[in-house]
Amino acid sequence: MTTDFATLDRVRRIIALLAERPADGIRPEDRLFEDLSLDSLQITELAERLERETGVSVDEELLNAAGATVARCVEIVAGA
Repeated sequence: MTTDFATLDRVRRIIALLAERPADGIRPEDRLFEDLSLDSLQITELAERLERETGVSVDEELLNAAGATVARCVEIVAGA
């Protein structure tokens, strides 16, 4: 699967806002909880923002899974 760079940039921008860090410092392999220190409320907000901006239904449980990464968010939004 090729990376959809527009989707990756959109996801990184949303996560950067929630994590309060620069988007260019967020890598696809970063884990939401472990590396970016997002909490469960931020994960809920991430799911809501992804749905609002992409029109894709996002299962919050997939984002809450242990080891969920930025790349996984992109896959979810892309329907992979």
